[in-house]
Amino acid sequence: MKKFENDLFIHYWQLPQELFVSLNPNFHKEFCSIVQEKTGYKFKNCFYKIINCPKWHAQRLFTKKIRFTIKELEKLSEFAGISREEIEKNLETLGNQEDGAIIRSPKLPFDTKDLFYVASHLMFDGCFRPKRGAYFYSYENSLTEYHKKRLSNFGEVPMNFLEKDNQLYFSYTIGYIASKILDINNFRSKECVLSDKFKLLAKENKLLTDEVVKSLIVDEGAVDDKIKIELANKKLVEDLYGLISIYYKLNKLSTRERKNVSFNGKWKHNITSWGFSFSAQSFKELYKSISPLPIDYKQDNLEFLFVLQNKQYFHRKHGETKKLIISSLSKQSKTIDELSKELHIKQTTISSHIKKMSEVIRVGEKILRKGGYAKVNLFGVINNNIKNN
Repeated sequence: MKKFENDLFIHYWQLPQELFVSLNPNFHKEFCSIVQEKTGYKFKNCFYKIINCPKWHAQRLFTKKIRFTIKELEKLSEFAGISREEIEKNLETLGNQEDGAIIRSPKLPFDTKDLFYVASHLMFDGCFRPKRGAYFYSYENSLTEYHKKRLSNFGEVPMNFLEKDNQLYFSYTIGYIASKILDINNFRSKECVLSDKFKLLAKENKLLTDEVVKSLIVDEGAVDDKIKIELANKKLVEDLYGLISIYYKLNKLSTRERKNVSFNGKWKHNITSWGFSFSAQSFKELYKSISPLPIDYKQDNLEFLFVLQNKQYFHRKHGETKKLIISSLSKQSKTIDELSKELHIKQTTISSHIKKMSEVIRVGEKILRKGGYAKVNLFGVINNNIKNN
């Protein structure tokens, strides 16, 4: 059953009550005046009678030296007879205690799909450290800009991109809200599990599941002839499989042992990973639901899978594919992916042909992601003066 759209918006009064907020200056003055008048107590510490706090604390709230907790503001606004909606329209800031966590001009109510976006990327390729910070790994300029745009849906969110580490830091408050609203206590990829609340919301709303799918493919997915996911967290993979299979046709779960080697070669060990791939029957719906992907080569491959699913298949004559491959590589060295798109043939078919062709050799590599974390082989023809990319 699909939830009503309004149920997917989170208002300020539904946020963790210990978060801090402040009101726009003019509204703050009006708010304080109303409370003073209703208490009949003209001193600046008049709040203390309502929220049962020390007078010095009440006076600092009144003079805007400190911010209200949501819990305090709720008690005061109820006493003053001011609606929650009016309060929400006049919120100036939202955040935790740290100044670097403060979101200015918060765009409330928040959309749950934006919280799913944050939670998913924190699980798959990010980090959330309680009372310290949150960041997403971002190896592509296009991905960094995508994250900045999505995070701005919450308001003026503090962000800082560390190019050396490929990490986009952002307000701890965003990760904290996602954690509390979606009941996820641990975002570490090898330890994280989906909460019952997270799974229920996603099962009832395809657009939330699509946020998970998109984040998963962007961060952990391989997109070529198929779309495959692989993680070293069995429980998380099983939960994802059960969730995603409600809306998309998936192939069976699989497992394998693989070597995990550091980029500097200082250590290596074997790890067990679990994964699954999307059935070709899902490619059209995936393309319609999660495009565009913020990583260019993954988006190109997703579009190609969509095209392949829509085109009418025909059989080439015996030996024709081999001739087309040699003709193409004689003009310029190419990757298997580039040949696949040019000739409208699956990558596995191209690869199978190349393995049997003695005149085709590996002539170099092509970097797909900044830092060389994703690269593929370039192929050319023997004894041919070809132009490399």
